[in-house]
Amino acid sequence: MSWSGARPVLLVLAVVATLGAFGWSLLSGGGSDDEAAAPATTPTPSAPVLSVDPTREAPAPSPTTEPTTEPTVTACEDENTRFNADGTQGDSLLPDCGQQPVTKAQQQTEGLSLACGGDYPVILYKSTTNGSKTSICGKDAVGDRFRVVIKPDGSDTLDLSGTYDWRNDVYVAEREGTRYELHAVDGSLHVTEGGETRVQDSKEWISLDNETDDL
Repeated sequence: MSWSGARPVLLVLAVVATLGAFGWSLLSGGGSDDEAAAPATTPTPSAPVLSVDPTREAPAPSPTTEPTTEPTVTACEDENTRFNADGTQGDSLLPDCGQQPVTKAQQQTEGLSLACGGDYPVILYKSTTNGSKTSICGKDAVGDRFRVVIKPDGSDTLDLSGTYDWRNDVYVAEREGTRYELHAVDGSLHVTEGGETRVQDSKEWISLDNETDDL
């Protein structure tokens, strides 16, 4: 074979050898220079995402309860329940706590109580002394017709017909020789029996005409 005939063959072999060497370098180098220079990256775990079930209702918050004080309702007389203390509801004084007005039938058989009632439903005046309790029971708030009701300590209640001495501001009643005088100016009860008068000083009194018990 002449040199001119062998040149094509040698060129082909040279190209094949060059390509082979280049392929071998790629396989042995693990890729290109750029790929080799890039550091390996570790995947970062992502935070779990909480999903909300739209069909499930969120629990309702517990209601905040605050302690409340219920007002005490009472029929007993005190500075908040006195009738006519401010010029209103001037029909009657309130009965003492625990006292009940009598009916007309009870009035006929038992007489009036300290809470009045029956034909004399209006309490015009009340006094508590160191020996008894007294109520003046009127037909109405005018006080033209009234009864004097006295409950001595430890004794039965007396329902007495009474008169009013306007000069001295005294309610007067008598029973079996005993005279009772209720002095409206200070609530004292004067009991005269056998020519001797005993004065019972008042511990508390009130009248329907807005007099106070601070004298």
